[in-house]
Amino acid sequence: MSPKVCFISPEYWPLTGGTGSYIYYLSNELQKNGYPIYIVTGANQTKDLHVNPKLDVSFLKIPKTPIVKSFLLAAQSSQKLQINQKAVQVDITHPQLPLTPSFAVPPNFGKTIVCTVHSTWKGEAHAIAGEPYMRLNANEKFLIIANRFLRFFEEGMLHRAQKIIAVSHFTKWELITYYNIPPHKIQVIHNGVNIKKFQPPTNKHKIKKELGLNPNDIAIVSVGRLYARKGLFNLIEAMPAVIKQFPNAKFIISGKGQSSEMIKLHAHAESIGVKNNIKFTGYTPDRELPKLYQAADIFAFSTLYEHHPFAILEALSTGLPVVTTTVGGIPETIQTGKNGLLVPPFNSEQFSKALLYLLEHPTEAAEMGAKARQTVVEQLDWKIVVKDAMKVYDEALR
Repeated sequence: MSPKVCFISPEYWPLTGGTGSYIYYLSNELQKNGYPIYIVTGANQTKDLHVNPKLDVSFLKIPKTPIVKSFLLAAQSSQKLQINQKAVQVDITHPQLPLTPSFAVPPNFGKTIVCTVHSTWKGEAHAIAGEPYMRLNANEKFLIIANRFLRFFEEGMLHRAQKIIAVSHFTKWELITYYNIPPHKIQVIHNGVNIKKFQPPTNKHKIKKELGLNPNDIAIVSVGRLYARKGLFNLIEAMPAVIKQFPNAKFIISGKGQSSEMIKLHAHAESIGVKNNIKFTGYTPDRELPKLYQAADIFAFSTLYEHHPFAILEALSTGLPVVTTTVGGIPETIQTGKNGLLVPPFNSEQFSKALLYLLEHPTEAAEMGAKARQTVVEQLDWKIVVKDAMKVYDEALR
């Protein structure tokens, strides 16, 4: 019988972020391979669900406030797992870092711990250290001020884990460089993508109409939370040069953030005269994301810090040419000139030039989109990713 796996994370269902998507898709593939799954996650209410013979979920009521919710979930998770220890009989505990502090897993719970690291607290703080303080939201300011505190609990989990899954080679580098984790303990497994859910469109004009867009407009889409490290101010600064040559270019920015963040972005767009060419959609529910990508002509991701972002994988799977930055683990999947274009972070001029290149060379852009789809089908389908995760589980249990 396959070992039982317990995932712990503030995010799971409904899908609202990368970590939740990771657990949802990986756990689904594990079930198909015979693994029983137990998930402990945050929600608006406390509820235990027996979903099917191989899946049980404990939803624990916690607030939605980022960072804070991770610590409140950890406290409740520890209590829940202590009570259920004999009943659930877990073999592998699989917390998600940095969102799961070490005290979330009680001592001696399960046979072994395998962590997946999606980013690091030190890396997050370092990435936004150069951003103007007024551009940071309250959570980012707290991240910088309380970084040592956050890292204490993060490091505790890293050192408790028998094996660590890093979502990119860049992630592995951070773990070795910042946290002194032995390299042999770390296995790089890139994030996966649902290639059936995110597919190229059969009729892009029709989908644009369905979403209320002008079919004749050029749709340049960006998806991600409205955090400073997503580089949206840089994306906005890249717009004037594009709009000057292509007045029908429309930038659709999808993502949620605090009201103050939206006000800052609107004000910046207005100050440089591009407000009428931007549409802020707010949060796009997961079920509607495939159509948003399908409506796009180009995917633009001006991020300043990433490990292996799901938004890029979803865009690639949809067959979109991608313009993004050289940060983190992105170059491990994007080969510039082949399945996308890479530019340095903080460089709005180079970003606009890359966008213009794709608009001025539609044949090359289409070829990059086709190669993008091929990349994920051959390398990053969840059916491929799960096999590597299963090998890590086997090694951790030896």
